[in-house]
Order: sequence, then C-alpha cells, then structure tokens
Amino acid sequence: MKRIIIITFSVLFIFINSTNVVASNTIPIYVNGNVLTPDVNPYIANSRTFVPIRFIGEALNASSIQWNNKSKVATLIFNDTTIKLPIGSNTITVNNNNYKIDAPISLKSGRTFVPVRFISEILGYNVQWLNSSVYINSSDYPPKNYTSEDLHWLSRIVEAEASAEPYSGKLAVANVIINRKKSSDFPNSIKGVIFDNNYGIQFSPVANGTIYNTPSTESIKAATSALTGSNNIGYCLYFLNPNKSTNFWIMNNRSFYIKINNHSFYS
Repeated sequence: MKRIIIITFSVLFIFINSTNVVASNTIPIYVNGNVLTPDVNPYIANSRTFVPIRFIGEALNASSIQWNNKSKVATLIFNDTTIKLPIGSNTITVNNNNYKIDAPISLKSGRTFVPVRFISEILGYNVQWLNSSVYINSSDYPPKNYTSEDLHWLSRIVEAEASAEPYSGKLAVANVIINRKKSSDFPNSIKGVIFDNNYGIQFSPVANGTIYNTPSTESIKAATSALTGSNNIGYCLYFLNPNKSTNFWIMNNRSFYIKINNHSFYS
C-alpha cells in the first residue's frame, strides 16, 4: 500500500510539473491603458499568460468571435486575419498558416483560454510584461512622450494617494509627480520621483506598500491625461491632506495654490 501511494504521488508530481499551470487572480492586463476585467481569472502555463478568448477578442476589436461545438475550435476574426484555436491543441492556425505554442488552448470554467502574447503580437500589438502586469499596446499607444512604465507607476501612485478623491484630485496628484520629474530638484523619471528617498521617503504609499495596487479605470485615465498634457495645478510640486498630515513643512515653506476636495496643493 505504501508503495502504491508513493507511486501515485510521484505520477501526480510529474503531471503537475509537466503542465506547469498556475492559476492567478493577480495578473492585471491592460490594453491601450484600459484594464481588462474578465469574469474568470487568467492563468500561467509554461511561462505564458492565458486569458478568456472573448475578453481579449473584444479588447482587440475582433469583428467576430465564433465557437464550433462539433470540432471544438474557437475562431477570432479581425478584418483580414482569421485565427483558429482548437481546444487541447498546441497549434494555432492564422490565415491557414500553422504556429506552435508552448501550452495548449484550454477550456476552463466554461471559458476558452488563449495565449495573450501570441494573439496580440500576431495582430501587430506590442506586449510587455512589467512588474507582474501585462501591457498590450497598439503601435501608436502610448504616445511617444511616455512609456508603459511611466503609466504603470503613475496610475498606481494616483490610486494609492487619491482613490477616494474626485477625478480632478486624481489628475492633480498625477501632475505633481510629472512636475517633479521636470524639476531639477527631483529625479528625472516617474518611478524615480515616486520612490525618491534622498530626504526621506516622499510618499506614504511607498512606505506602507499600497503603491503596489491595481489602479482603477479613473486613476489610469487621470494618469494618461496628465502624461499627455492635461494639467489642472500649474507648477505645483507638493500636496497634502491638512486634516491627516503630521508634518506641516509644506504649509510653512511653500506657496499655497489650490485645494481640491481633501488635498491642498503647493508650488
């Protein structure tokens, strides 16, 4: 009996490691700055991220998403590109040309899962894995004056600092970060500004870890708008919530500019 149990667990171990499938609910996926919200979580198989076909198809503007129950083949149609995805197969057909993938197309929780990188890149999108998130951008997005990393960190500091603030408050926080990036007194990158600790940690979300969040659609919109030139606070470099702050150096040493809901902004 002991030998049978050992053999059984050995076979199970080999099976799990051969498929190398890891379910996850912590893989934010962005398409041109918009976060996808599938009703079934993505998973990783053989270092590839798989997502429900309908969500990625709709996000990439498929003209048709089809399912053949008899052949068990899902089909995505994008203008002049037809992608056929047989369930259980490691072969994808694109306009009658076959491509091998590292893990098979699968059916889970009633959803067909497909490799997000392959589908996106075959359609000409750029795909980047950055800080445990997937960014899928068309060739003209993001605008050339900022990068996916800029949007990644800016939207997270906006969410951490201003999730309860109105959109104008979120936009203002984003612009404080950008203004600092432009100033010779601060680091010259978005991430550098956020994690700046030359005179102590500058932003409490860095200290308490809330910077590592999944930003809301509104926080992403505010970050994107700020990066593309929308500014509602002029040259302000500082902000605080006077009702919560325990350090009033900003109020005593900088010029007040405007108050937006709970935050006061200073130049």
